[in-house]
Amino acid sequence: MAKKMIAVLLVCIVVVAALQVSSATESAKEAKYEAKFEAKYRLCYEKCEKECLEKGNGQSFCEVKCDEDCGEKEAADKLHIKVEN
Repeated sequence: MAKKMIAVLLVCIVVVAALQVSSATESAKEAKYEAKFEAKYRLCYEKCEKECLEKGNGQSFCEVKCDEDCGEKEAADKLHIKVEN
């Protein structure tokens, strides 16, 4: 009887460990996916802000404008749709 209980306990430990590995793998994939879009957003934002400030607009205006524009592009990219500029 004790051997069966130990065997069940070991099986449970193996199952829990397998679930943890699977969860960690999914988290890593998700982080990599998000990092790709974060890098695109950052590049878009920096370029937009530079151009906006060179046109003589204020810092606050440019922050809001570029955040909205680049956020829209990021969302469209994630949804695989085209946004007209």
